[in-house]
Amino acid sequence: MTTRLAALARWVRTPPRGPAADRAYSVALLVVGLALLALDVRMIGADVPFVDVPGGTLPWQVGILLLGTTALLLKRRRPVLVLVVVTALLAADVALGGSLGMYLVLFDALFTVARAAAPRARAVVLGVLVALVLAVLVGTVVAGASARDVVQLTLVAGSLLLPPWWWGSDVRRSEVLVAEQSRRADAERARADLARAHADDVARIAALDRDRAVQDERARMARDLHDVVAGHLSAVAIHAEAALAAPPDESRDRAALTAARAGSLAALAEMRSMILVLREGADADATTAPAGLARLTDLDVDVVGDVPAGLAAAVDHAAFRILQEAATNARKHGAGRAAVRFTADGDTLDVVVENALRTDAVPVNPALTSSTGLQTMRERATALGGTLTAAPTGATWRVHARLPLRPGDETR
Repeated sequence: MTTRLAALARWVRTPPRGPAADRAYSVALLVVGLALLALDVRMIGADVPFVDVPGGTLPWQVGILLLGTTALLLKRRRPVLVLVVVTALLAADVALGGSLGMYLVLFDALFTVARAAAPRARAVVLGVLVALVLAVLVGTVVAGASARDVVQLTLVAGSLLLPPWWWGSDVRRSEVLVAEQSRRADAERARADLARAHADDVARIAALDRDRAVQDERARMARDLHDVVAGHLSAVAIHAEAALAAPPDESRDRAALTAARAGSLAALAEMRSMILVLREGADADATTAPAGLARLTDLDVDVVGDVPAGLAAAVDHAAFRILQEAATNARKHGAGRAAVRFTADGDTLDVVVENALRTDAVPVNPALTSSTGLQTMRERATALGGTLTAAPTGATWRVHARLPLRPGDETR
């Protein structure tokens, strides 16, 4: 029951619109008006005809009611014109004795003007309604009516003319408010869609930057390893050329073959490492000297302990590049110089880089930075079959790389 009452309240506050609804209203008003005429229910104070017509007033009132309800079919397109026509028909009906059916038709016409007419037309109609109420007040006073009659007639005029206008204006305000809220909701959705699109673009650009940095780093790794492989193959060629140039000598030839075999195996190991890291799409840049721990003095780091020597070229290059990136990160985001320590444990080389964290560091939104440094270091270590971890430990940032001393042995 409560649900039905709530639905009825919503229907009364914002009644349905459209040609079908207009026809339903007109038919309903016609039926109600005819029933009131059949019961001889008339308007208060207008129950006596002012004119005599042949055949009685009832047929004429029925015709006037039919014309009024028919005119309401045009109220949506011509609300002011329909109101004028209905007002004229109501005046004729009052002259014949008046009927509540025609007042209901006037009520609907006034409601439609207040709800759908242009602002200027609504202002004119409202002025006319107020003037009519004031005219009743002044007319009754001039006619010498008692104070009681003046108040009663003025209240009756106001209650007949102003409620439909107030209801229509309230519905109009509700519809304007709903339209404004809908427009704002659409604008908010558009702004949210734009923000999501912008965030997607930022994330896509950051991903492209990371991919490009990784590809460039892999290309540099491949060029470094290429230089080492070329050196091993040159040594093989030199030993073979020397053995072929001299007369046959078993001991010397076996020594040359042994050296060629060692160089070939070393070249194969380096080539395997190069294949693991080589990727297409990186731009070639100027040729540089192969990177290795021999160039450790070029980095802004403090070395704790001894620097390992005799490492495989792939391990040597990877360790240097990891240290180079860690030193760069320490310089950008840390406080003071980074300290590096090497530890060889069986077949694994541990490289540990530590630097103090800045106390005034401002957190960076990960969506707005490419964060390629850690990725390239991990790529170096993973390509050789090693691992790399990087995380804060108290007030210190610690990078720990574990690299195999003989990468590629398991694939020979």
